[in-house]
Amino acid sequence: MTPEKEIKSMFENVAKLYDFFNDLFSFMLVRLWRRSVTKHFLNQSRSVLDLGIGTGYLSSNVNQDRGVFPVGLDLTRSMVLKNIKKLQRFSDPVIGTATNMPFRDGAFDTIVSSFTLRSFKKVGIDEVFDECARVLNEKGNLVMLDTAKPTNGLALSFFYVYFKIVNFVGGLYNNPAYRWLTNSIINLDPEFVRKKMFEHFNNVKVYKLTGEIAYIWHSRISKF
Repeated sequence: MTPEKEIKSMFENVAKLYDFFNDLFSFMLVRLWRRSVTKHFLNQSRSVLDLGIGTGYLSSNVNQDRGVFPVGLDLTRSMVLKNIKKLQRFSDPVIGTATNMPFRDGAFDTIVSSFTLRSFKKVGIDEVFDECARVLNEKGNLVMLDTAKPTNGLALSFFYVYFKIVNFVGGLYNNPAYRWLTNSIINLDPEFVRKKMFEHFNNVKVYKLTGEIAYIWHSRISKF
């Protein structure tokens, strides 16, 4: 099975309760983190791509906070179709892959994405950033939100204990999927993401949220 098919299958298996578990496991902080993206990083963005739109929470925030009707791209058909009526109220959802986006060159002012970097690392993060650089216009605004392995020792110790709990609770619903999700977070190094982004974009900055529980990687202007 290819990495993209594996990711697609995994998210199809958790689509039904994806938002519920996200809110539960983050103590609702996931909503504040997404709001940080739309409140602080989308100034003057009129054409926005939500890369990995999923159930549409981030696109909904973009629409509410910025008055923009974003395009949403997602690999998992069942995730999109399950929420299609909701998604179409504030976005234009499209089924497709991040490594081969069905958009023209320079189509967007901004790309936003939440909790997808762990998947991009598996399918090919360089290919994803190449495509991001291609479909962004000269403004080149890229904003990626995700949880990742903390660099602080105390936070890291908490993470390991916390994810054992997440694996147990999530495992009652779908053990392989939540084991992969938690392991993918622990294996996502924030410095690795920064370096990879800097290979494709200029002005890369990293913002730590809630004591290194989550990060925002932000860059402007493609190098190509």
